[in-house]
Amino acid sequence: MIPKLFVCAAAIATCGPLANAKDLPSTEGIVFSKPVLNEADMVSEFGMIENPFRDGIQWHGGIDLAASFSAPVHAPADGIVLFADSETGYGRVVDLKVSEGWVIRMAHLSKIRVRAGDRVEAGHVLGEVGSTGRDVPPHLHLETRFHDKQYDPELMENLSFYESERTPD
Repeated sequence: MIPKLFVCAAAIATCGPLANAKDLPSTEGIVFSKPVLNEADMVSEFGMIENPFRDGIQWHGGIDLAASFSAPVHAPADGIVLFADSETGYGRVVDLKVSEGWVIRMAHLSKIRVRAGDRVEAGHVLGEVGSTGRDVPPHLHLETRFHDKQYDPELMENLSFYESERTPD
């Protein structure tokens, strides 16, 4: 088990104020029907966190899910792949548009299995868990964005991060 202090530094940035459920734009019409991972543990939450690479507390615009290296990363809903490439700090990234304005970002992938413009159904394998970008052990960094503003993925109704918690190695 990876300790709770494990954090992903890739998405540490200076972003807007912490969003809350009251501020969450409508997710009506999005059908989250598949978990993103089969097995995982949440190891870092959305919001202000300790920076693992230097002293201080910084913004973390998503959640981190510890999973086995190369574990398949699934589309949680039908959507269109907007971006599937490398990005500084994030490593290999897939951005999946799941409705007008809403995008799910999955980062630190070891492999990307889709291309920008692909239409995918819920459950489609988008890539594999890795440790690319500026990060620590293998995990998936997951962000939910509405018109490029980050929102806490845990506030997304019916978005399932994993089917079950990982069993100890």
